[in-house]
Order: sequence, then structure tokens, then C-alpha cells
Amino acid sequence: MDVLPVAPGETGFTAELGRRHADLFEAFYEHPFLKGLREGSLAREQVLHYVGQDYQYLTAYVRCYGLGLALSPDREWMRFFHDGVSVILAEEGHAHEALCAYAGVSYEEAQADRLAPSAQAYINHMTAAGHDTLGVLLAALLPCPWTYLWAAARFTGEAPLDPDHPFHGWWSFYAGAYESDKLARTRELLDRVAAEAGPAERERMERAFVTSCHYEVRFWEMAWSLEDWTPPDGS
Repeated sequence: MDVLPVAPGETGFTAELGRRHADLFEAFYEHPFLKGLREGSLAREQVLHYVGQDYQYLTAYVRCYGLGLALSPDREWMRFFHDGVSVILAEEGHAHEALCAYAGVSYEEAQADRLAPSAQAYINHMTAAGHDTLGVLLAALLPCPWTYLWAAARFTGEAPLDPDHPFHGWWSFYAGAYESDKLARTRELLDRVAAEAGPAERERMERAFVTSCHYEVRFWEMAWSLEDWTPPDGS
């Protein structure tokens, strides 16, 4: 059964986005890679491909927060981006380390030195958003935490997470309260910007959000298929 990413009665720009594009959240949740994370059935090489690519993706995500700092109109916004960088650099590696433990390698061994095509395209999209307005940048950055935290809340809410689940550490990290607080703050700020934006900017914000949602699904596909730069043979 589909589960909306917004609660009944929620209002604001981000609530509208969540309702209008709930199908993309559902595609994210039902992708075979995330299903493998739920079932604990992913192949070792898929796990490692994901970790290596996500390490590079999050490095780029931090740089996009730097673009947000440059666009910030005041210290409230600066503090938001500063705190976000601190969380990613200090905490988000724990989710990766849980997957590395499953694969039997160190975190350093799992890190990739080149982005796969889909991951590179996602980063290019976020970086371009960072050269538009603050609202467009934040809209491009929002799907990453929102899809992950929504999926974790949905999965762990269906039944207690088995402590022996092979990916217990990954799921418990994204079901954590402080991550949810950061998401709520991101949505609050984006709602505020959207309320002051004109129609053309709001349209660009929605387009940036939708594009990032598509890339979130394609990031799973990249990890699932072990995507690299090998030219397709056309078969």
C-alpha cells in the first residue's frame, strides 16, 4: 500500500510537493536495491558499489552546502548550512560503516575514486541549482534526506527492527530522531522561501525537487546494476 510522505492536513510548499510527487517516493521505496536493504539480501558488490558512490556524493553534497552558505542572507541561514555540514562530516559515515561491516571491509577500502554516470549527473544537477537561488538549491537538496528518512520511518514502523538484521545499523541511523529534526528544519526553511518567491522561481524550485527525486531512484539503480563507465553494447 502506498504511504504518503506527508501527514494529513500538512500545508505549505513542501507538503504540496510531497503529495504531488508521492509516486516518486514510492518508486524509491519499491526499487530492488532498497528492497534488498529491507530484506538483507543485497550482494556484497552492490553494497560496496553503493558505499563508494555515496561517499563521493555526500562529499559533493557538503560542497553544495558551501554554495548555500554563500547565498545565505543572514546568520540564521548560515547556521543551518554550517550545522548540516557538521552532521554529514561527523555522523553520516556511521551508516556507511554499518554496510562496510556487512561486506567485511574497512570504510577506507570501500571509497571510490570516480563517480558512476548517474551519480555524476546528480551532483552536476545539485551544483547547478547552487548557482540559481537559495530556494532552488534547497529544493534540489531536500529529496536526499526526505526519501531516506521517510523510507526508514516506513520500514521500521511496520515492525520492530530485528537486532540481527544485516543492515540494522544503516536502518537505525536513518530512523534516528536528530536526522528527522534536520529534515523538519529543511522543509520549514524551504516553505518560508517558497512563500516569498514568485511563480517563475517556484516553478524552478519544483523542477529541481522533482529532478532530484528521479536521481534518488536512479542512484539505487546505479548501485543495483553496478553502473560504471563501460560503454553499453546495445544488446
